[in-house]
Amino acid sequence: MKKRIWNKVVSIFTAILLVVGLVPNTTITALAAAEGAPSSLNVGNYQITSGDTPTYLKTGSTDGSLIEGSDNDWTVKYDPSTVTLTLKNATIEGVYNNVNTSGAGIYAASSSGPVSLNIVLEEENKVSGMYGIDVSSSGGSASLNISGSGSLTVSGHSGNGIGIFMSSQNSANLTIEEASVTALGSQVGGSGVRLITSQTGSPSLTIEVKGGSLQASGEANGIHFLSNVNDATAVANLNVSGNAMVKASNIITTKDGTGSAPELKPEASGSDGTGGIIWDDKSGTVYGDVTLQEDITISEGESLTIEDGASLNTGNNKVIVNGGTLNGEDKITGTVKYTPSITTASLPEGKVNEEYATSLSANGSEPITWNVTDGNLPTGLNLSTNGKITGTPTAPGEYIFTVTASNDVGSVSKELTITVKDVDPIYSIQNSGDISFADAIEGYTPEVKTIMITNDGNQPITLDQPSSTSFDVGTLSKAKLNVGETAEFTVQPKNGLLAGSYEEDIVITGTNNGKSVSTKVNVKFNVKHNAIKVERKDPTCTEKGNIEYWYCEACRKYFQDEALTKELKQEETILPATGHNLTKVDEKKPTVDAAGNVEYWYCEVCNKYFSDEKAEHEITLEDTIIAKLPKFVSGANQEWTKGSKEGLTFKIDTDIKEFKKVLVDGKELKDTDYDIKSGSTILTLKPSFLDTLSAGKHKIRFEFNTGSVEAYFTVKDKENSSQTESANTGVQNKYGLWIVLLLVAAGGLAGFGILSKRRKNHK
Repeated sequence: MKKRIWNKVVSIFTAILLVVGLVPNTTITALAAAEGAPSSLNVGNYQITSGDTPTYLKTGSTDGSLIEGSDNDWTVKYDPSTVTLTLKNATIEGVYNNVNTSGAGIYAASSSGPVSLNIVLEEENKVSGMYGIDVSSSGGSASLNISGSGSLTVSGHSGNGIGIFMSSQNSANLTIEEASVTALGSQVGGSGVRLITSQTGSPSLTIEVKGGSLQASGEANGIHFLSNVNDATAVANLNVSGNAMVKASNIITTKDGTGSAPELKPEASGSDGTGGIIWDDKSGTVYGDVTLQEDITISEGESLTIEDGASLNTGNNKVIVNGGTLNGEDKITGTVKYTPSITTASLPEGKVNEEYATSLSANGSEPITWNVTDGNLPTGLNLSTNGKITGTPTAPGEYIFTVTASNDVGSVSKELTITVKDVDPIYSIQNSGDISFADAIEGYTPEVKTIMITNDGNQPITLDQPSSTSFDVGTLSKAKLNVGETAEFTVQPKNGLLAGSYEEDIVITGTNNGKSVSTKVNVKFNVKHNAIKVERKDPTCTEKGNIEYWYCEACRKYFQDEALTKELKQEETILPATGHNLTKVDEKKPTVDAAGNVEYWYCEVCNKYFSDEKAEHEITLEDTIIAKLPKFVSGANQEWTKGSKEGLTFKIDTDIKEFKKVLVDGKELKDTDYDIKSGSTILTLKPSFLDTLSAGKHKIRFEFNTGSVEAYFTVKDKENSSQTESANTGVQNKYGLWIVLLLVAAGGLAGFGILSKRRKNHK
């Protein structure tokens, strides 16, 4: 009986041990039930470690903290069967612990295999931590899928905080489906999104946005693909479809090892050809066929490029170019608008009581309307909506105002100025132009021409009757000309002029209110023989000469004889130039005793000087001379006593025209501190200046165009006044001297007595 009871006890105890042994294994492996489920999952301060039923969390009393909720009251729900976190208007703040070592807002990790996490968004959600979301696998790939109709702002703070961080021993994949996600890195050195692979070979790092949007920014970069192993040739895929929008402050790929940085491959991924727009900093690119879901504005410094094979349909929206650059506009179907850009640089001046008209200009989509938004136009002027400024200004001045150009997508303003000048009296007359009469042969009949004089000022003018020596001048048609009026007179060569050339300026003078103005008409007339002899001219180094010949100006032919029987061609009369005979003169440096010279060439034929061997640059003899260096003639090491009426004079053997300035103790003197005159260069420091100097030795420096020289002089204090009085006193000095002698004698006797007494005592 006892044995039976014992057997039952042993059986029950064994069963209990088996049950106790099985319970922990069930708890530990619960999260791994679904494929790729994380072995560690932290949501804010809450660690989800076990269970196969949904976990419900809600916001706690502390901002960002989570406590257990229910299926009727939750902001975070986790379904282990689908490895899905659903966020509904949730605020999550990361907390450091032994498991969540990154302090992430959401931490999903696997230490031995792949890790996968789904996040579904409802309403507006915020997740933050050292890393906002951290999905890491130490033994396989890492995947994160974010979907839903809500939005998510995920941020990493402090240090090198990262918004979304994914680390994998294999490939890492981030997928966003129809959701709006903003990923922010820290302001120190973080990234908005960072994907890392530690696999050798050819792992892939993929971000795919299927509809919806991803905005990523950080102090270091917006999106960062990193391969941190040796010998890796990773590929970075950035795929867009369903009209997705990706905006990153910048997108980079780097390596940490001997392998190469991942090759970035942005492209459209929609099976139906749809793609999206990827913005890398301020440079956007359209991939695939995209239909805008909202207006796009390309601001100054930004550019949007529609690559070959891609297209952009604006749909019910539009592309607005506001100072940026749009490349591939021919691939756009729909509306493209350009905001105005004012191209008017400045406006012309106006004058009081004179009509003014100008137009403002701007680039941009029409219609563009204009108006003044600050300041005022000059009185009397108006700006129309089409950009025209018209009217008659009535008051002088400088008018500064701001104009604004607007269209249906934007506006731009610019400050402009119109200066209105007053009308000054102008006294002016102009003539109809110079006159050249046809050449004539002796015995000519004079030709008559008319000269017109116009008052082109703004004041009346009274004309004086003009006259001439070689020409007959007719009477003015009128003497008084109002503004804009014209007078005329005739001019013709006088009869009987002998052969020769006649040229004269006929001056027409007008006056008004003491003001005198004039204009002159140059009149030319040549009287010729039937033939003109041209004397022989010997050629020079540079100029052609000619033989003796005769020329008939009427027929413009050349002849060898005075009888005009042997005709020549013009080139047969020319004697070619002989060319220079140059001698090179080497450069000679100047000294204090003699001038030098530059290097030059001299032609003994034409007695000319040149600065180059080809004789292309002629110079004068004076240009070849380098003046001799300055040298002290006198004045060095002088002494001057304060109070003296005479100054200190220095003479330097250099032309005074070369003088630049004089300095004492390094300070340039004013013109009032010295007198200077020629005779070489003679400069005297004035007593008034010397009195300002301290007693002692001073350095003086003379600077010339040809060089500089230095010397020293000494300033002494004025002599003791008592000594001066003694030197200038007659009788008083004499008595004073006797008194001094008596005192010296008395002192000597006293001293002798004392010395004698000491000797006596010593004995």
